[in-house]
Amino acid sequence: MAYHVHSDKPLFELVIGDKAYSSWSMRAWLVAVQSGLPFKETMVKLDGPKTAAAIAKHSPSGKVPVLKHKGLQVWDSLAIAEYLNELSPEAQLWPADPVLRATARSYAAEAHSGFATLRGQLSMDLQLKSKARHLFPGTIADIERILQLWKDALKKSHGPYLFGDFCIADAFYAPFVFRFLSYGVKIKDKNVLAYMQNIQDHHGVQFWVQEALQEKNNTAVFK
Repeated sequence: MAYHVHSDKPLFELVIGDKAYSSWSMRAWLVAVQSGLPFKETMVKLDGPKTAAAIAKHSPSGKVPVLKHKGLQVWDSLAIAEYLNELSPEAQLWPADPVLRATARSYAAEAHSGFATLRGQLSMDLQLKSKARHLFPGTIADIERILQLWKDALKKSHGPYLFGDFCIADAFYAPFVFRFLSYGVKIKDKNVLAYMQNIQDHHGVQFWVQEALQEKNNTAVFK
């Protein structure tokens, strides 16, 4: 099991946005934690007057997250996940079985590029506890698709995560777990509820959420 490793000699730097709001940063960060590699975390507070200039110092895309390693910049959460998989093959960030690995990659890719209506209506906010009064048809369709994906994977793997052990696919769906919790999305399936609890109990997720809940008193880190 990998942990968030603090070290005076980090292997790489991961630049992220606010933990309460940046779902893309959460994905890359969880994969970094799962890799077991020591890394330096740099947080840039989003939606501020100096945000664009601060991110530009680190990221060619003007967005976070971005991984910096030996002069290399890797941006986009999925590219970062794949690079970390190459840096730490022993962490088995993808399933070892080629069929499961291909399926897990398909899951992560859909989480990466899909569910636009859900993202727009139910943005991630780990400090929010509310109830969505009216969901758009597209949002409902996105929720149903995610739940079906989870049901299908869990039926085969029997948990605790989508493909057995925690992998990149789980990191990419973790923000959706918290969207469902924040907006009071009703879920009845026992296997799905157990999976959502397992995500919440993951050591990396717990660390991320604890820091997200304290962010009101945080100041931006501009380096």
